Amino acid sequence: MDTTLLPTPSRADLWYRKLRYHHGNLRSSALARGRQIVALHGPCALSLRGLARDLGVTATSLVRQFGNLAGMRAAVAESVLEKLQAAVGLTPGGRTPVPDIAGRWVAFAGAHANLYRLFSGEGWHNPGIGIRGIHGMLTVPSPRRTLENAVRLRTRRVGHPRGNPERACYLASMIHGLALARIDGAGAAAVNEALSLALLAPRGGPERATIGPTP
Repeated sequence: MDTTLLPTPSRADLWYRKLRYHHGNLRSSALARGRQIVALHGPCALSLRGLARDLGVTATSLVRQFGNLAGMRAAVAESVLEKLQAAVGLTPGGRTPVPDIAGRWVAFAGAHANLYRLFSGEGWHNPGIGIRGIHGMLTVPSPRRTLENAVRLRTRRVGHPRGNPERACYLASMIHGLALARIDGAGAAAVNEALSLALLAPRGGPERATIGPTP
């Protein structure tokens, strides 16, 4: 997994220490540091002024990149979701089995609760077709819809050459819901059992999921 998802070892009271900016790509540097701040201190700790001070740039330079605070938080949230998709095997054309996807997805939530909270914020999502959300910020894809689209392609059977949409909706809702339960304090064993029950195939035996560490 990309280590930029994780906070760098440092004293908690020095996370905002001003750094001299010299990376050459402000946007990618801002997203990486934004993920680290959220992982350490939660979504509400991410601010334009704080991130600018941390990178050694002006807040105006970040406004040029993201528009406003909501836009910056949405961009960081989307970058986390993209990395999670790659980590659990939701790459285009991927064939990772649904139980593996489910186990890795919930494991990520348990290991990175603040990051999961960030991109699960419903304020980021626009259920319509438009590409922009509230206050003109970029819309972050819903994690549930992201799961549903991936699972649908893996639930093909007779009568559903493009996948089983009802089954995909059910599984995606269960996986996302159990991920939220995991970060809300539900034990790994209880969530593991619930996830395995959710993965019972409509015809046949159970598809067992193991909630282990993400790759």
